[in-house]
Amino acid sequence: MKILIIGAGAVGFNLARQLSKEGHDISVVERDLDLVKRITEKLDVSVVSGSASSPAILEEAGIKNADMVLAVTNSDEINMVVCMLSHSYGVKTKIARIRNPEFTEEQFIINQNEFHIDHVVNPEKITINSILNIIGTPGSIYVADFTAGDILLRGFNVPADAPISGKKLSELREIESTDSFLIVAIQRKEEMLIPTGETKLMPNDNIFVLVAKEALPYFLPMVNRRADEVEKVIIYGVNRASLELAKKLEEQKIGVTIIEPDKEKTQQAATVLDKTIILQGSALDIDLLKEASIDIADFFVALSESEQSNILSALLAKRLGAKKAIVLTVDPAFVPIINSLGMDIVINPRLITVGSILQHIRRGHALSVVKFHNSEAEAMELVAEKDSKIVGKPLKEISFPQGSILGAIVREGAMQIPTGNTRINPGESVIVFALPNAIEKIQSLFSGKKD
Repeated sequence: MKILIIGAGAVGFNLARQLSKEGHDISVVERDLDLVKRITEKLDVSVVSGSASSPAILEEAGIKNADMVLAVTNSDEINMVVCMLSHSYGVKTKIARIRNPEFTEEQFIINQNEFHIDHVVNPEKITINSILNIIGTPGSIYVADFTAGDILLRGFNVPADAPISGKKLSELREIESTDSFLIVAIQRKEEMLIPTGETKLMPNDNIFVLVAKEALPYFLPMVNRRADEVEKVIIYGVNRASLELAKKLEEQKIGVTIIEPDKEKTQQAATVLDKTIILQGSALDIDLLKEASIDIADFFVALSESEQSNILSALLAKRLGAKKAIVLTVDPAFVPIINSLGMDIVINPRLITVGSILQHIRRGHALSVVKFHNSEAEAMELVAEKDSKIVGKPLKEISFPQGSILGAIVREGAMQIPTGNTRINPGESVIVFALPNAIEKIQSLFSGKKD
């Protein structure tokens, strides 16, 4: 497929790297010369330097032959204009990253397709939903939902005193309700593992679990002996995302305190939030954190625009007694560094955005794609096409690529854990976890002959 990517920032770069690996013909348009140099040196893709709002530049990049345009610059307006221009050139699929909620609300004209955008990805909305899901799942360090809403992907750190610590996965099968969850991956230090029945869960493992929504309350005590209800959240930084998060938490009757150094921003927050306590000052001020009752906070959420302040304030908050710290970082390269500092949860909107866009590109009918921050592994929700290799045969007769695991099938609206004798029917959605080397082979199993 010929794909034109507009913008070579973190989102565009990661998309170009991933899609070129998968064999697509990739062209990139970028006006920043430093970003042009970076992507030219590191990736084998075609790069055109210039403004994407120029038809001449788009034509030089091959828009006349493009099957898809991904407009992922930092400017909503440029992304929207690019999609309009792409439509005039006959590009079949246009995807835009749009951050301003005014452009993505239902009543806005964008939903009437006046801008000819086929799919809109809003990083802030995805980020807020991720944080809310983490707060709503005691003990979780990672969350993702699939279009099959009854199946959840949750990540947990295994404490030494957890009931499942030291047990083989085969032993867990003896526990009631194990047909409602499956551990599909284990991160042990820097390595991501696909477990077998003989794999033993060790203290400090990070495990990733597919679990039926109704079974989540029964699974939580297995990794978290005390699943305390969240009562207090402290947020650092006032911006669109933090204000929306605070509103959602207010609706859930959770106590919220916001810390913000800028006086004008604190006044802005006071006009839109009813029950939130707003404190002006630095989140690096120990006295201010104590005034905010950091010692009883269930979560400290660092959402400011300053990477350094987010990291330092979260470390300080943890030292002063906050149970969990969530850190927002816009640079994907910072994710492993922040994890190594002992942060509980790291949120990177740009990596989340990449996963949201990939689901519209993958061979086979991909309903959703989840990228993992610490590796290039993915969880994919795929629909089995009628003529695909996965359909009709017992799974034990199908050669699955090494580094992958078929985690769950959605059958008649319910989650099923497959066995070797399970047969997948055309049109059923299946959730697969795959390491990087297995992704393309998994896609081919689910794609029909026409692909």
